[in-house]
Amino acid sequence: MTSSQRIILNTLATYGRTVFAMALGLFSSRWVLQALGSVDYGLMGVVGAVILFVAFLTTTTSGTISRFYAYSIGQGDPEETNRWFNTALSIHTILPIVLCLISWPCGEWAIRNFFNVPPDRLVTALWVFRFSLVAVFFGLFFTPYLGMFTAKQRIYEMSFWGILGTIINFVFAYFLVMYKGDAWLLYSGGTVVLTILLGLLQVLRARFLFKECKIFFSKWYDVERIKQVFSFAGWSLLTTFSTLVRNQGLALLLNKCFTPTSYPEVNASYAIGNSVASQSQSLSSAFLGALSPEITASEGRGDRERMLFLSMKASKLLVFLIALFAVPLLVDLDFVLVLWLKTPPALATVFCRVMLIALLVDNLSMGLMVATYASGQIRRYQIVMSIIGMSTIVVAFVFVLLGCGPQGVAYGYLCTAVMASFSRVVIAKINFDVSVFCWLTTVVFPCIIVIASAFFLGFIVTLVIASPSFVRLVCVSIGTTIGLAGSVFLLGLDRGEKQYLFAHASSMIKRIGDIK
Repeated sequence: MTSSQRIILNTLATYGRTVFAMALGLFSSRWVLQALGSVDYGLMGVVGAVILFVAFLTTTTSGTISRFYAYSIGQGDPEETNRWFNTALSIHTILPIVLCLISWPCGEWAIRNFFNVPPDRLVTALWVFRFSLVAVFFGLFFTPYLGMFTAKQRIYEMSFWGILGTIINFVFAYFLVMYKGDAWLLYSGGTVVLTILLGLLQVLRARFLFKECKIFFSKWYDVERIKQVFSFAGWSLLTTFSTLVRNQGLALLLNKCFTPTSYPEVNASYAIGNSVASQSQSLSSAFLGALSPEITASEGRGDRERMLFLSMKASKLLVFLIALFAVPLLVDLDFVLVLWLKTPPALATVFCRVMLIALLVDNLSMGLMVATYASGQIRRYQIVMSIIGMSTIVVAFVFVLLGCGPQGVAYGYLCTAVMASFSRVVIAKINFDVSVFCWLTTVVFPCIIVIASAFFLGFIVTLVIASPSFVRLVCVSIGTTIGLAGSVFLLGLDRGEKQYLFAHASSMIKRIGDIK
């Protein structure tokens, strides 16, 4: 299988899995909200903020390990890859224990003394935190094995496990509605058990599939390699922390300024908006997951021209993929929320709309982030991104003080998303001499034209069918999809991309003919 074919297969697999997960995940969120109620649903995001720094550490170390794996694979040295695996395993044997010993007392203190948790939900909140900590412990331990799937570009196999987990979660959420006890406690405990079981199965699969996943204790505690991992991960952790502040720090701000007892729907509205944005972001993560190993391997082979080519194209295609889901929502969001949640929280529409727009803006330069990580020149990038991310809480607070109300948090989110997207381009200009004008003409302008065309067609549908209904939503979705597909082909793709598309389509048709 060629690298181009592998990219296409991984992209289709991850995109299909993500769309499937979004469909079931967003629908099951309605059952979770119904079972938990607005207060517990909002508290779930607040309590989750305590553990998310440790959870984000899992993401950071996973990305770091996958980067070193992919780089060594690009060099064509299996022995080197095995050394990196054993280094990663040694780190991820000690790190979870240390982090959990620190996080447990700190998290429980914060829940008891800092957050606004109703007294009758305090015990449940503490147990939810403990369950989450167990999940993070195992997640860190599994990281060296799961990272190998990404580095080996077997992302289509990871898609299978993702689909399986989504289906089980969907069924679990359905039965949660009928549960008469403490639904929040059951939901947290059940999802943790599911996560651990699926992770164990993937670890066993990795040990069977990859010869690089063999344990040699003589290769553990390689001081130089450990230093490289922590140096890379240490800088990455800055962005991890800033992402925590941007996403969960805003939930804490709302919790402190608009208490759950007086404003029960504020945190729930933010949680809904964050859920929609997260599900949409999963499209971006899935696509980047399919492309990142090849981008990093290209850098490992010394082919920087191909690395930058893939990175620039990734930014544009990311926005197109997200727009396929986001534009119909933006056009008919009020009805979608009613259809989804039956009785959505009062401010859910505002949070969802603003955060979707912020997501589209943020992904305009996300491919250049992958290029920066692939090159290893991350120090400047991490410092700038962490400053912008952590400033979100300040900007949001200013909007709240100016009288914008709870939705001021969403406006702060959007402002810093614009800053982050442009800053990535400036950093790429410094690191790789990437032209800002080239980014504007190759990525930004085509994306604006494509999204505006799709939105216009969807808006026309709402004028023709004035009354909100499921039929109108279907027509809006069809209209925006046609507008998106047509404008992408006519205006969003350059000549080379069209030739590439035609070449692979012709090859696929020929293969189907040969099979017949």
